[in-house]
Amino acid sequence: MFVSLWNYLRGYVIVEVSGYALEKFMNLALKDSEYFWNITRKNNKMYLHTTTKGFKRLKPYAKRSKCHLHITEKRGLPFLQFRYRKRWMLAIGSLIFVGLLYLLCSFVWLVEVEGCQRLNDTEVIETLETHGYEVGKFKGKLDLRKAEQVLIDAYPEIIWTGVKYQGTKLVIQISESVPKPVLVDEKEPCNLVATRDALITYIATDRGMPQVKKGDTVKKGDLLVSGSIPFNDESGASYLAHAKAQVRAKTGYALTASMPLESIKKEYTQRVSTRYNLKLFDFKIPIWKQHAKDVYNYYDEVVTVKQFKLTKQFPLPFYFERTQKVEYIPQKQRIEEDVAKEKLYAKLYDTLLEKLDKDSKVLYHEVTYKQEEGKLVASLQAIVEEDVSERVHLTAEEMMPLNGVEGENE
Repeated sequence: MFVSLWNYLRGYVIVEVSGYALEKFMNLALKDSEYFWNITRKNNKMYLHTTTKGFKRLKPYAKRSKCHLHITEKRGLPFLQFRYRKRWMLAIGSLIFVGLLYLLCSFVWLVEVEGCQRLNDTEVIETLETHGYEVGKFKGKLDLRKAEQVLIDAYPEIIWTGVKYQGTKLVIQISESVPKPVLVDEKEPCNLVATRDALITYIATDRGMPQVKKGDTVKKGDLLVSGSIPFNDESGASYLAHAKAQVRAKTGYALTASMPLESIKKEYTQRVSTRYNLKLFDFKIPIWKQHAKDVYNYYDEVVTVKQFKLTKQFPLPFYFERTQKVEYIPQKQRIEEDVAKEKLYAKLYDTLLEKLDKDSKVLYHEVTYKQEEGKLVASLQAIVEEDVSERVHLTAEEMMPLNGVEGENE
């Protein structure tokens, strides 16, 4: 790349070599091989690239081998300057263009976020915007280290972040922490209570005093296992423990969903109205309209925006916008009842599974259907076996009298 740029800056020519002794010419010219490159052969003629100085050095070898040299094309900055040497306005305009381009490259025109897993890219960009790091800001006035600190302070999930420039892009690289596992302090006294109404089917107590047995019916909030354990003596005193047990119970779920038995199907016509705009910063400049006078009662609007870029690292604040209105005719379509039932069943069953944990079992479920005002209504009744226990830590008031009894026994 740099060699090509250097050759363009100093200028070079494409030379056509013809004659009956091309091989002899090449053998003689190879002594000065640094003066030509990109050698090709076509139709008994040879083509090569060389500098103006190299072209002069090749003339004696062409004469000795009785070959003819002909310049087919001149390329490079020196030839371009000579061609437009009298066009001062073009030169001034070119300098102004280069200056404006350099000025535009001194601003941020695109913000990208890399590495987000749990965080939302849009929220990260909005957080930076509230602190002044947004599109259109002069790069010289932005403190990237401060932007990194802003993100770390705003999101505890971020353990490392790097903010850097890539051309006119502001790139934010993020590394998120691994979610902390839920730790249970088994030294802290607690009870186990029911999370919902249920029928106990299994209970195995590891620590604590069970308050229910298999076959008992409990309501939400009822005590299942107490963390208050009495001493094995006649004092009646007790001590506190972290209640722990496996509790399984049958619970009931009732879910309802509905869907209309008619839907609207879009029959698209061939009529499309297109409008092209050039967007400069926040200003829109209309370019061209196609079938803009057509009036559509029903249509979908499709907007396509393309940002101009010098390269991938140098986006500019210029956008090409195309807006299309695609006409359609709405057609009422009857949905078969069997199809509607399948969709409702799948929806209800998926919703039920979302409410359960991985160890729960669906013992029985039934779905009933009925039609109401053009809709099909589905009701799911399910019986599930699941863990209904929940830890409830004891308050200071609840522990105080027990602690006093425990102190007396000690």
